[in-house]
Amino acid sequence: MKILRMLIPALLVAAAAPATWSHHSGSEYDYNHIVEIEGTLVELRWQNPHVLMRVRTARSAQSPEMTWDIEGSSVSVLRRSNVDPRWLHIGDKLRVAGEQSKRAPNRMFAHNVLASDGKELVFHPGGEPRWNKTAMGTSGKWFEPGTPGNASAGLFRVWSWKADDPQQLWLPEYPLTAAAKRKVAKWDPVHDDVMRGCEPKGMPTIMETPYPVEFVREGDVIRLRMEEYDTVRTIYMDPRAKPESLPKHYLGRSTGRWEGNTLVVSTDGILWHYLDTSGVPLGTAATLTERFTPSADGALLRYSLVVTDPENFTKPVELTRSWVARSGESVKRFECGKS
Repeated sequence: MKILRMLIPALLVAAAAPATWSHHSGSEYDYNHIVEIEGTLVELRWQNPHVLMRVRTARSAQSPEMTWDIEGSSVSVLRRSNVDPRWLHIGDKLRVAGEQSKRAPNRMFAHNVLASDGKELVFHPGGEPRWNKTAMGTSGKWFEPGTPGNASAGLFRVWSWKADDPQQLWLPEYPLTAAAKRKVAKWDPVHDDVMRGCEPKGMPTIMETPYPVEFVREGDVIRLRMEEYDTVRTIYMDPRAKPESLPKHYLGRSTGRWEGNTLVVSTDGILWHYLDTSGVPLGTAATLTERFTPSADGALLRYSLVVTDPENFTKPVELTRSWVARSGESVKRFECGKS
């Protein structure tokens, strides 16, 4: 369960859908309150950033008929865990277990689904079967180490998240200024959700991404292609470039330089108001310094991020994480909200 609790907040970004659905970040769900229901599948949307289901339970002596709104992991997660929608059909009788919403009695985040043919589907990385000895979705790919080789490519390759990496970027506490503490105290994780609809995340929040990223060299710029929200960051490498002449952006304005095999990126002009998805604020004058360093064997990419923001932090904040290189992985289309 310890690993699971690390994973789910990273994967629970806000979902996109019409107004009849309501979606919030991982803070909505109670990890310690697992509920189980049985009912009929009446709606299914197999899409990023969350698979969405509606399941109608029958009236009983203990409860009235109820329609449950159920979120699952993203398509990006499930297709890498060998789970797909062909086992689920409208009208099927399902059993679903997951985390109870703190916001509504008929909402949950699905952990396990038992299909009408008896197949069990695990809906999150690192999950285990609940009802059967085996289940679809228990692939260990998310926990595999990097594959040595192709070191000559340096930074310019696809990099993937390793789910049990102890470096998960965010800190449990930050050196907040008095003003920032007041903002955090007022932040409501349900009503002030950082992520709404299919709006992409800005810098530096997007760097928590659990999906593959790829560095591509294009003349005097480097593109950082990210599967999540089909995000593309542009890093200007020409020292004569003047990104300050560019308009501010939710990803900021980034310039880069090499220190040996380490790419050092400086970013300012950020039109994004949060450090992470838990409501920690980011000021308009904040600057970021990132360092991307591939290992000598090509298996690991180490990352550090220093956030300088006197408005919200009493001192610069340093954050770290890493990615690994896995053979056969690619940055796929995210196509948020499309089934």
